[in-house]
Amino acid sequence: MLNHIDKLILLYELLLTVHILLFNHNIPDWIGHIQLNIIISGWILFSAWAAKHVDRQPFKFLHTFYPIFLLIWHYPQACELRYSVIPFSLDHIIYEWDLVLFQLPLYEILPKKLNLMGLELFHFFYFTHYLILGIPAWIVYKSRHPKIPEYIFVLTLTFIIHQWFLIFIPADGPVLLRQEIMPDGLLFIPIMNLIYQLDAGGGAFPSLHVAGTLITCIYANTFLPKLKPLWIFAFAAITISTVICSYHYPLDSLIGGITGWLCYIYIPRIYDYMHRK
Repeated sequence: MLNHIDKLILLYELLLTVHILLFNHNIPDWIGHIQLNIIISGWILFSAWAAKHVDRQPFKFLHTFYPIFLLIWHYPQACELRYSVIPFSLDHIIYEWDLVLFQLPLYEILPKKLNLMGLELFHFFYFTHYLILGIPAWIVYKSRHPKIPEYIFVLTLTFIIHQWFLIFIPADGPVLLRQEIMPDGLLFIPIMNLIYQLDAGGGAFPSLHVAGTLITCIYANTFLPKLKPLWIFAFAAITISTVICSYHYPLDSLIGGITGWLCYIYIPRIYDYMHRK
């Protein structure tokens, strides 16, 4: 009844619960986190049962794509747990490394060189990360594209790995500078401000935004190869937007691209091994 993705996420929920119990003294509302893990685990079991016993939509669709929707809870939860092991931010170290590598604070200089419409455009690019995770796979869902399960597995494990990075390497990025740099905006700047009010973020190193976008664009090219220029542009635009919108240091995004690429190289091998068993 449970597929490999279900088992993967249930294992993550179990390990996360053990982590919370071990470091509960550093975690406000640690009981709430455990309750959330139990609810998510219950949903996974229910969706797997429903997909097998109810031969109709939307149960099969939801069971296929629920890992993408789970990111609404998983990423903010990882950010809230980022001080559970190291109870302070490592931003000062990453900031120094970034200046050594790039010489200039690009996350502060670049947005000041753009007008309001330019900043709105790059906030739109940043926002499209949330859409691109699902849309390419949804488009080919009815044709039962054989790579969809692999994509969901690779994306899910990529996010899980990076969520552990967020927990063990607490860093906020330059997001606090946005109040000084960014205008109020018209549409996408306010949308992103609202998202960060609901989810304060704080998981900046390495950039999950970049790693997830890289995985998605590679598989999107598999799903819809005629749109290859669009996927290349989307990856480049979203990656650049992480710096221009002052959410990440360039170093965060660079390392996110490297870790995302490593995930793309090695996680499909894990999937193939599990699939053959």
